Amino acid sequence: MSISSILNIAKNAMFANQTSLQVTSNNIANVNTEGYAKQEAVFEEGVPVSTIAGLLGSGVKISEIVAYYDKYIEKMITDKNTTLEQQKTAEQYFTRIESILNEDNSNLTQDVVDFFNSWQELSTDPANTSNRLAVVVNGQQLSSKIRFMYSQLKSLQTDANNNIKQEVDRINRITSSIAELNQKIFESSSGGEGVNKYINERTNLLKELSAKMDIISFEDSEGRLTIMTSGGKPLVDSSLSWDLEAHVNDDGMYSIRWLGGAGTTYDITNEINGGSINALVSIRDTYIPEFVDSLDGLAKGIIEEVNELHTTAYNLYGQTGVNFFNDITEYYAKDIDLTDDIKNDIKMVATSSSSTNLYDNDIALGIAALGDSTIFDGGQSSAVTYITSIISKAGEYTKQAEDLASFNEDTMTILQQERESVSGVSLDEEMANLIKYQYAFQASARLFNVADALFQSLLDIQ
Repeated sequence: MSISSILNIAKNAMFANQTSLQVTSNNIANVNTEGYAKQEAVFEEGVPVSTIAGLLGSGVKISEIVAYYDKYIEKMITDKNTTLEQQKTAEQYFTRIESILNEDNSNLTQDVVDFFNSWQELSTDPANTSNRLAVVVNGQQLSSKIRFMYSQLKSLQTDANNNIKQEVDRINRITSSIAELNQKIFESSSGGEGVNKYINERTNLLKELSAKMDIISFEDSEGRLTIMTSGGKPLVDSSLSWDLEAHVNDDGMYSIRWLGGAGTTYDITNEINGGSINALVSIRDTYIPEFVDSLDGLAKGIIEEVNELHTTAYNLYGQTGVNFFNDITEYYAKDIDLTDDIKNDIKMVATSSSSTNLYDNDIALGIAALGDSTIFDGGQSSAVTYITSIISKAGEYTKQAEDLASFNEDTMTILQQERESVSGVSLDEEMANLIKYQYAFQASARLFNVADALFQSLLDIQ
């Protein structure tokens, strides 16, 4: 072996160990980077050189830089993330629904009790101005409370609807970025830290995408990722991506359309069975309307039953047929209110079924009795038990979502720990590698001194 061969071996060894030092340093720097997969420079013996004495080694080189990446674990994390984000989103919205309906915040039950109790109090002295005023004030308070709760639920529905639009917009940015990364990965197929960086970025984006909707994904032989909706509509294929559209329907609510190009669209709203979008659509289209309908049932029962009795009674002007609440036929919770006649003149409040005794109390007693009557939920519940059932239902939904979210959080933690055991950076291990490669680099550098001494010896001979 010539002296120049020694120099070449020293050079290659220094380069290989320098590369390993760089990879190790990068691992240490990214110890807290989410989704980062630790990397390692793979050493490979150089091609032997044939000499008179036989084959002699030519040193070392870096054959590739590999990332510790378990595709099976990553897929399990992606799939579990879809379910986890679906339940977390549902939990957030059910908590807000429960807060709107919760007795600590709304006091709806007390308002109902106060309203019917004021009729009971009025029945004891129908001529009492204060008692009449209390009926009107409590009726207004109850109406206002129901309308306010309705508006809060509708506002929450609008919030969910707007978040669907935001999620769709983000999905389009994600799929576009993944398509670009696919191309970069393909162009960097020779390997190295660059391609691993692109793979890490793509993995993080895929995880984020899976949080928003359920997807199907797989890699081709060139490492490019294909992504489809659960219904089979392509979102990413190689360097191409397809957009989704949040389409505004006539009712102002968004449906989700897949844009296939050349004007082709397909509604996939009902094909999305997981992720935050599924939860948002369910909250918007199923659960909030359920509670709005329940409030409507409460308002409708109060309006119709009170008006039915009140219109048969005589007020202090001797008039009959006057509604206490506005006579409405839909959107009861939205529009419940006292009639202007009642609000403007307490003498319009009617308590008597007798035209000859306007201060009789039989109708007032009848309206007061409605508070305990089973006139709600198809004749199954009183006002108080009906409200309690609404609040309990919200609590049940919240508890169920909390339990499912907690279970999926625990499962995700286990999967993340498994991933960490494969892809995570161990500082102890990296520090040991740092010292090992440092000494190897220093030893390789000393080979230059040896070669230099050999050259000097040859020069001295001359």
